Amino acid sequence: MQRCPSCRVTVAGHKTCCPLCGGQLSGTPEPDTEVFPALEKPRFTTGFVLRLLALIAIAVSVICVLVNIATGWHALWSLFVVAGAVCVWVAAAVGVAYRRDMAQNIGWQVVLIPVLSFLWDWWTGWRGWSVDFVLPCVCIVGILAMLLIAVLCKTPLRLFAGPFIGACFLGLLPLVLIACGCVRVLLPSLLCAGLAILSLAALILFQWQTIKAELQRRFHL
Repeated sequence: MQRCPSCRVTVAGHKTCCPLCGGQLSGTPEPDTEVFPALEKPRFTTGFVLRLLALIAIAVSVICVLVNIATGWHALWSLFVVAGAVCVWVAAAVGVAYRRDMAQNIGWQVVLIPVLSFLWDWWTGWRGWSVDFVLPCVCIVGILAMLLIAVLCKTPLRLFAGPFIGACFLGLLPLVLIACGCVRVLLPSLLCAGLAILSLAALILFQWQTIKAELQRRFHL
């Protein structure tokens, strides 16, 4: 049995140091007396999945570039494939990183997808589809998805209040874009803004204490 001279306690199992003070143990370890069961390591870690996705994205990009070279450089379509692979990897990386917290996952996707869409729209000559359709539709889906998951999983509001409030405020952005004359198709933006306003109003009227506590926690008020 192992023993800690400083704490004067015996330690069961096979430990490399004292669990109380971290000091060196004396005596002979006895694995058969281990109190806690050994935890199995996960088969696929987060880092492994991200590296695997990165390898797939690189492989697809390299193949498309080589095919583009073989068929001639008069149309650089491979650049779009490379950019698309990068965007897919970034979105997948966020999904994998926040896979255990669906509210945070959806909240980050609601921000990430419109930003990537803006960049694509700007890179391809700005036709406005990212503002007219992607931003409002992603906000609507994000707000409804968080509400649906909260209802089905009976999740307390405090556990998803931050991402939900963020998605609602982002859903008000189409109103600003409408006022600035940047939106040509009004219906998706109006639906998004209406849903965001209703959601914020419901939170303020029925869950003000929870919202207040969340704001104090996040902004240290």
